[in-house]
Amino acid sequence: MYNRQIKTFINVADCGSFAKAGENANLSPTAVMKQINELEYRLGLKLFARTPQGVRLTPAGQSVYKDAKFMIDYANQAVIRAKNAEDAARSVLRVGTSLLNPCKVFME
Repeated sequence: MYNRQIKTFINVADCGSFAKAGENANLSPTAVMKQINELEYRLGLKLFARTPQGVRLTPAGQSVYKDAKFMIDYANQAVIRAKNAEDAARSVLRVGTSLLNPCKVFME
């Protein structure tokens, strides 16, 4: 329900490197980098400070990280609420009767 780049962004922030995030998501480090670069371009923000030791969030990245976790949680809750609403609309009424003592109203 949300952009997959947001999930990749959170994964990179949690792992601290593109390679580890790629392993977690079964993606190559290059694919992870491309998603992050695309996200940074779309947002017009630098989300990560890249170093030889890995990556760390910039102040803008920290803000996006906090809000992205909230958005994903909210989106998951929205799907759960929608499924519950759908289930409530599908209520089933079952009535039992016996062949020995049939209920004539239902049999007709």
